Parts: sequence; C-alpha cells; structure tokens
Amino acid sequence: MFIFCICVFLIRVCWVLYSKLPILPRTKSCKTMIILGSGGHTGEMVQLIKGLNPIRYNPRIYVVSEEDQLSCTKAKEHEMNIKSEFPCDIRTIPRARRVGQSWSTVPWSVFRTLLASLKMILLSPPDVIICNGPGSCVPVCMVAYIPRILGIKPIRIVYVESLARVKTLSLTGKILYFFADRFIVQWPNLIQRYPRAEYKGILV
Repeated sequence: MFIFCICVFLIRVCWVLYSKLPILPRTKSCKTMIILGSGGHTGEMVQLIKGLNPIRYNPRIYVVSEEDQLSCTKAKEHEMNIKSEFPCDIRTIPRARRVGQSWSTVPWSVFRTLLASLKMILLSPPDVIICNGPGSCVPVCMVAYIPRILGIKPIRIVYVESLARVKTLSLTGKILYFFADRFIVQWPNLIQRYPRAEYKGILV
C-alpha cells in the first residue's frame, strides 16, 4: 500500500510539472507576489510592474532578500507613485547566496530560504508570482508547486528573463524554464534556442 501511494504521488508530481496552467480570464482581483532582486533585477522589475493595473492586481506582496534596503525603498516608492488605495506588503527572506559566498555554505543558505518561502507561501498563497531572475526566486517558485501538487491552490508562475540576456538564459532562467507557466524573453533569437519561451519585445 505504501509503495502504491508513493507511485501515485510521483505520478501526480510528474503530471503537475509537465502540465502548465492555462491562461484564463479573471473576474476577481489577483493576489500578486512580486520578487525583487538587488540592483538591476529590481530596476527591471519596477519597470515591468508599472504596466500592471493596481486595481486588478491586488493585494501585492513584495518579496526582498534580507538587508536589501534598496528593493524595499523601490517597492515603497512604486506604491506611492501609483497612489494605490489597496494594501501591499513587503516580506523578507534569507538570501539563497550572497555575492562571493563560499559554495560549501550555499546548501545551508538555500535551506534557510526554502523554510522561509514555505512559511510565506503556505500561510498566504498568492494567485501569481512574478519574477525576473534573482537567485532567491528559485526556492520561492519551487515551494509554490507544493499547493499545486496537493491540489490546494494553483499558483501561476510568470518569469521574465533579464534584458541583458541576449543569447542565452541566466542560471535562474535555465532552472525556471521548466517550471514557469509563462516564460517571457526580450530578444527574438532566444526563441530559437528555447521554444517554450514567449517573445513580447522589449518590456523594460
């Protein structure tokens, strides 16, 4: 019986990983989780979300890494600029890997990020996650599959590759290429190498 349950679970996992959620029109607001990275990632993401309708995409949850005050400031400035009447939240998680961090300590950092992501996703699961490349978005997106596998809630993942990636994907992009429901690139030649990607032109 135990082996049968394991087999059923593995089949369920494979089916969820293989099938992507369809794009359906929404009649209600969309609880949106926006993952901000440091430096260029945050700058590009702020430009991306300027096109989001604040009435339709609310409440908004910004996820930033610990000690990333710049991203916190940018998120607050964006909310002030759009003059949204809807609440937003800024949450912090440990960095999956700091610049220059020894690879021998990375597994522990990733484990801490996974635990924080698990708590964040399970306590308040969003409808959609939007990310564009910071390493910390990988654990968050992996954890987002748990409610989908368990049949609790399908969380859509939208990944937008950085404008700087002209010929090949970033490491984060190469990982999430197989997991994102929508994988968007900003250069047409990437479509030839990655047929699952969508080209929407320059977005930032």
